[in-house]
Amino acid sequence: MKHKLIYLLSCFLVVHIANGQTLAHYLAEAEKNSSEILAKQFQYESALEKVNEVGSLPNTQLGVGVFAQAVETRVGPQRARFSASQKIPWFGTLNAKKESAKLLANAKESEIDFLKRQLSLNVKIAYYELYTLQQQQIITQEHVEILDTYEKLALNELENNRTNMVDVLNIKMKKNTLLQQYQAISEDIRSKKVRFNLLRNKPIQDEVLVLDSLQIAKTPQFENDEAIRQHPRLQQLEHMQNALQQSEIVAKKEGNPSIGFGLDYVLVSERSGISLPDNGKDIIMPMVTVSIPLFNKRHIAKQKQLQLEQEAISQTKITIKNQLLIALEDAKNKMMNAQESIHTQDENILQAKQAKEVILAAYQTAKMDFEQLLALDQLKLGFELQKVTDVQTYFTNTAIIDFITQE
Repeated sequence: MKHKLIYLLSCFLVVHIANGQTLAHYLAEAEKNSSEILAKQFQYESALEKVNEVGSLPNTQLGVGVFAQAVETRVGPQRARFSASQKIPWFGTLNAKKESAKLLANAKESEIDFLKRQLSLNVKIAYYELYTLQQQQIITQEHVEILDTYEKLALNELENNRTNMVDVLNIKMKKNTLLQQYQAISEDIRSKKVRFNLLRNKPIQDEVLVLDSLQIAKTPQFENDEAIRQHPRLQQLEHMQNALQQSEIVAKKEGNPSIGFGLDYVLVSERSGISLPDNGKDIIMPMVTVSIPLFNKRHIAKQKQLQLEQEAISQTKITIKNQLLIALEDAKNKMMNAQESIHTQDENILQAKQAKEVILAAYQTAKMDFEQLLALDQLKLGFELQKVTDVQTYFTNTAIIDFITQE
């Protein structure tokens, strides 16, 4: 236990490659080329324009009227009427509408952040899958070459009557199986490269450079669970909830009277054949109107609806936060287990090598035990493949932790 504790305390994540920025380059490229993110960016910009729309006063009403028959008045006949009026909402209504629109735009921005995180996670997972397949291919090729050596050795032993044909055929069958696995891995690599290029919105035939090695050298410091509060999905819900609060304020204010100001200008012609004070004087008539919502049930129902929607979002936030915490704990557990398993596989690989050296050393004085040698190589192959899988598990769950907690 003490040995494991020392090991865990001495390890952290290090990526080693000649071109160490390869993954970072692919991540930036995927984000830049993402049509989904670009579409959301346009929606966000549209939402920002909505702020100006809802913050504007209603249209000014202009009117022109011509009397079909002149209306005679004491100072002359009325010929035409010009009018202008402007309706003004209750105090603070426009500001509340603007604030609600701003918060909805912020929710769109958080959605963009979420898509960026999701894309980054998908690219990393695809990248580590490619790394794993590449390593599996290398390991399989190495063991095929080892079996080639065993086959030559077995044929030589067969000529000297120190073994039988069964050992030779057994080696051939093992090699055929590995060759079939090698071909399957090669096809998987081709398919995964296509998927990886599509994630980056690049031509499917583009070449993909994969890390030469991924090494666990130090235990990473886990982010505090409080970092989940900054997760874009929760931020999006927070902005939506605040926007609904502002909409509720708007609904309350819309239940108050609205005021309108206007001006009428009436064109009056002079009366002929008579002299009067103000003869033909045009009429100017300022106006003030008040719109009183006598039937207020609609606004009350709207407020209740918005309150219920806020409660629904509050419950959704709790659900999302719990899901993120569960996923975070699961990723931490899998990553630590993978780290332990990598250490175990390293020890197993070393011991398999030592056992193989003992058998080969005994060959100088005794008959080669091909069955035992093949069994050891099969064990070593399994340990090496398991280690590669554990490395993939480790890095994949590190990416999941970043997806959940990164700020």
